Amino acid sequence: MNRQFKNTLRDRLGNYLESKKSATLMEVVLIFGVVFLFIQMVAPFFQGSQLAQQLIVWFANVIMIALVCFGQWLRRSNFRDLGLVLPVWSGKTYLKIILWSFLIGIITILSFVLGSVGMSMLMGATAQPDVSNYDYLKDNPGIFVLSLLGVYLVSSFGEELVYRGFLIHRVSLMLKGAKFEKTYAVLISAVIFGLAHYTWGITGMVQTSFMGLILGTFHVRFKNKLIVLILAHAYMDTLLLGSIYLS
Repeated sequence: MNRQFKNTLRDRLGNYLESKKSATLMEVVLIFGVVFLFIQMVAPFFQGSQLAQQLIVWFANVIMIALVCFGQWLRRSNFRDLGLVLPVWSGKTYLKIILWSFLIGIITILSFVLGSVGMSMLMGATAQPDVSNYDYLKDNPGIFVLSLLGVYLVSSFGEELVYRGFLIHRVSLMLKGAKFEKTYAVLISAVIFGLAHYTWGITGMVQTSFMGLILGTFHVRFKNKLIVLILAHAYMDTLLLGSIYLS
């Protein structure tokens, strides 16, 4: 009886999320709101430690991933809806995935640079993102390797699942039937992705918005094949952390 009640409650909540655009909006606001509040409440206790600050952000990303998974569970939906699916093994298929991921990675890096150039033109000086929170990587090979592995999980994989897979899908549901719904979904997800990097300063937010715009566009172009974007994002993260470590 208890199990039946749980299943009934799950179905009721899932159906509510599926049928009401307002419920989908609340789901999105709840996920990002909870994570933002978590960071704001916990981070002040670790002001003196850059590594601790970064771990808090990573844990916040894990919370987002968990909440996205919970939403999918309530809906009885699999992750294919969010584009998370491995293609059937084929050497040709995986070679194509790798080549496309390199191309998208290069375009994404160029968009990141373009964001910096644009901000430099507006501000009249060389504009760079504030990545000083990563200074703990310098001359610390062990922490660098561990951080890289952590970033691959919570950033390369996690951010693509949340900001491209989940967010574009949910915004598209809310805009269903509207003209250019996918275009608006990509734009909105890119802006939110940029705002999520507020600790990088205004230049960093603009750069990551450009990055989100490119990745979101290809997400729609490839009909939700997230694996390509995850690899492209991983290349970008490797270059970013590597440049900080070597600086």
